[in-house]
Amino acid sequence: MKNNFSKWGIPAAISATAIVYLARIIDFEGVRAHLTLRAAAILVAALIVYGAWSLLIEAITLRRLTHVSRSDFGLVTAARVKAASYLVALVHYALGAATLTLLLRRRAGIGVAKSAGIVMLIMMFDLGMVLLLVVVGVTLVSETQVELQLGLILGVIAFIAGGLALLRAPFSLGLLDRIRNLELFHTARTIATRDLVELAVLRLAFVMGFELVGWAALYAFEIEVPFGALLVSFSAVALVAMLPSIAGIGPSQIAMVEFFRAYGTADNLLACSIAMSAGLIVMRALIGVVFAREFSREVYDAAWDAKTLSVSTLSEDEPSEEEA
Repeated sequence: MKNNFSKWGIPAAISATAIVYLARIIDFEGVRAHLTLRAAAILVAALIVYGAWSLLIEAITLRRLTHVSRSDFGLVTAARVKAASYLVALVHYALGAATLTLLLRRRAGIGVAKSAGIVMLIMMFDLGMVLLLVVVGVTLVSETQVELQLGLILGVIAFIAGGLALLRAPFSLGLLDRIRNLELFHTARTIATRDLVELAVLRLAFVMGFELVGWAALYAFEIEVPFGALLVSFSAVALVAMLPSIAGIGPSQIAMVEFFRAYGTADNLLACSIAMSAGLIVMRALIGVVFAREFSREVYDAAWDAKTLSVSTLSEDEPSEEEA
């Protein structure tokens, strides 16, 4: 019961609270006036391109990191595995990650620990790339000296690389070795340097695709934002959307209104955010249903079976013959 509340109750409560707050401060009649056919046409076109681009990047990433030689886990299957996890990620990002972990185990034939390590590594790089773009955006809108701007960027890169370096260090970390040696970090410890570089490039391309969708949405609603401010503010919106909520609805709308208030009216910004969120939900749901229909039962099992989602499964190194 408690587990179900954490899955549904908390995200629903956060979304509902945010919606009530928005209803109190914004005139929704004004919001509806900004939802035009022009805006819809631009946004739909951008979402179609983004949907194809992001799924391609995700599939290449999974193939690069799994290093599976099985003929039944090619690029198309990797894309379908990711597409299937979209259905659960609509409820919450973390549930989508857990589902992807178990689908990788079943379809790629790798251990749960390795699957979880791959998903965790991708999430870590995504977060790092978002933070990197925030720093780049700050430097673009800042009036500080070039040396300081470069220093900020290098500082973020050093922070991200430093964490990986500690995991991969050939010397003992003392008490921290117990954490570093967990199977969950096995992929980060053993992955080849070339693969790390490829992963960084792939995830930067993925995150930039999302940023450009944000730019297209703002353009569709005639909201002009400098590129540097876009990187900073839209990255912040993306981080807020990761909070426990139903498909990010509520918190992301508040963030959109607050972070971009210098460039547009509250009702126009809210209209932009609602249209973009709705478009992303529909796009990912359609991809999940159409592109990965045969995985639907596996998605359900992976998402709602408490045993498969428990932390204890991380101790299982190899999938059973039936699952492989």
